[in-house]
Amino acid sequence: MLKHSHKLFSRQSLKNQKGFSLIEMAVVMLILGLLLSGLFVAIGDSSSNRRQSEARNQIEGIIEALYGFAQLEGRLPCPATVASVGAEAPVNGVNCTSPHGFVPAVTLGLQGATDQNNLLMDPWGNPYRYSVFGNNYASAASVDGIFASGAVNTGLCVAGAVSCGAPILTSTAPAVVFSMGADYALSSSALQNENANGVVTGYRMPGDNNFVVADYAEEGANAFDDVLIWISPNTLFSRMIAAGQLP
Repeated sequence: MLKHSHKLFSRQSLKNQKGFSLIEMAVVMLILGLLLSGLFVAIGDSSSNRRQSEARNQIEGIIEALYGFAQLEGRLPCPATVASVGAEAPVNGVNCTSPHGFVPAVTLGLQGATDQNNLLMDPWGNPYRYSVFGNNYASAASVDGIFASGAVNTGLCVAGAVSCGAPILTSTAPAVVFSMGADYALSSSALQNENANGVVTGYRMPGDNNFVVADYAEEGANAFDDVLIWISPNTLFSRMIAAGQLP
């Protein structure tokens, strides 16, 4: 009798244990799902942050190369075009084909991944944009004239709002270099459209001399993931003076 009771108890316990185990598994799967979703978000954020940092570091290197070019040549290089395959256009500078284009990596001697048009690419596989203030900074004679006048209100505008709206970070930038971030193929917001609101030979390009720098935001009316750095006229002039390119 005791044996029979023991068997009944064991079977009943096993049955209860199986039911409880399934509930446990459901709870565990739910928890794992939540953890994995959080992990994927964290990995995505980490990847985005890494690429943003990488782009900033690369642009800082490009800016240094531009300063170095100015110290040697007495001017900034013209932007590259699709047709110039990575060199400034025209090759001898002075009268730039366009004030808005791409980083002239060949002219600057820069290494890195390039696209089918030999244009230096950012971490998202999109060419870096480079704009210079017309031919003013791409001509040694013009740079001399700007230096003599103190560069007052002479340059590209970089602000926190469209149309060079407040806060204005600078209105005398000789040049800017920027990456359009992960959403380079889309027109996400007015802030980003200020940096590239036109299309030239398949690439989105700046349409004027106004640029925006804003807080990072992935989506919405204020979406912004561009990485933009401008050349300081004071730093440019001091480097050129030290190199004997300016009086």
